[in-house]
Amino acid sequence: MKHTLLLFLLLINSIILVAQQELIIRGQEFIDNETGTSQGVNIPRSERTYFQFLNNTVTAVNSFGYLLQAGDENPAASNNNLDGEIILGNKFVWNGTDESSMTHALFTGYNLDVVIRYNYLLNTPNGIQRKSDGMTDLNGVVAYNILKNPKLGVAIKGINGIRIYNNTFYSDKTSDQTLRGLIDISTNTDDGLNAVSRGTKVYNNIFYTRNHIYNINIHDAECMEGFECDYNVYWCEAGDPIFQVDGKNKTFAMWQAMGYDLHSVVINPNFIDIEGFVPAVRLDYGLDLGDDFSEGLAVDATWERIAPKSVVQNGVWQVGARVYAGEAVDDDDEVWTKDVTWIYPNPAKDSFTILLTDLELQYRTLKIFDNNGRMVYEQAVNYGPNMIRIPEKFSAGLYSLILEGENLERYIKKIILLN
Repeated sequence: MKHTLLLFLLLINSIILVAQQELIIRGQEFIDNETGTSQGVNIPRSERTYFQFLNNTVTAVNSFGYLLQAGDENPAASNNNLDGEIILGNKFVWNGTDESSMTHALFTGYNLDVVIRYNYLLNTPNGIQRKSDGMTDLNGVVAYNILKNPKLGVAIKGINGIRIYNNTFYSDKTSDQTLRGLIDISTNTDDGLNAVSRGTKVYNNIFYTRNHIYNINIHDAECMEGFECDYNVYWCEAGDPIFQVDGKNKTFAMWQAMGYDLHSVVINPNFIDIEGFVPAVRLDYGLDLGDDFSEGLAVDATWERIAPKSVVQNGVWQVGARVYAGEAVDDDDEVWTKDVTWIYPNPAKDSFTILLTDLELQYRTLKIFDNNGRMVYEQAVNYGPNMIRIPEKFSAGLYSLILEGENLERYIKKIILLN
């Protein structure tokens, strides 16, 4: 293949095409050996088409262009012809060597309500791009994707209302290799446009950087209108996570002082490895986003040109793309026979409750430790509900609750306390 993947010639037996209005590409492998400019898998969009790209693998080495081109770069008659497109369960791999490349991996410009879930992006220079001339997205989402080593993770350019939920971002890039953000929000000024990106929502993601690069980069102050960002997990091996707003660097404390990530935590997610990005233990630091977004990637999900395994959120909402399954409960069993110690709500403000439902587990003492390992509170507890009022002196952050009782193993639970 020299310049583009000839979609109909390659997929004549695997594309479902009904009256030129439905296009479903499923379970295919695309290998692009063009080292220069390539249009990649270029989706026809001259007319309104219901498009799905499911469980495929796309590998490329191009220095410019796309892996999947499912949208437009500029205002055109074909804009919005792929509205509502669904891109699920794919693996995108870029093996190029051009360090200056900003090849777009998963491009959906000038289309609304795009659903991008369960994809794995490896080494893609420009990972996922949502772009327009000021359109407003109402029903789309970028959720439960894993992005490893992008120069730019998710680009939001001149489009409003983009939701970025429960993704895992990992980068070992340095500031010499990228000045963009893992999430990069900007005004679209192409060809004289002035389309601001407003109302971006960023919840329940994991951001892991080995070096000081921007987790989130908001290029223009105007793009902060309606911006929301919270309940994320950040970790930087080089020190404090960093951000940028309108060209000014921000530490995590400065970022929080602006009102963002007040319930987020800076902790090492302790990935088992940096291929699957499964945390060693479940990370219960998220915000419940409702049933529409409750199904994430299973810890053993893989990308083999079939749908990756998924798991429904259970208990406290977990952050990141991978979700640990809950303990199985027989239909005839009561829930408390499986979990006899309940702590809720989490995160908590002003107070929380410890409910002990097993008479044989006679915990007698609650101890609270701060994130530096210092005991900051102690209180007696008994069978039944125990309301714990949070002392006013406590600062917001992550704490460890430890329940102790004679001849019992200690019960340890993490909790986020709010101001």
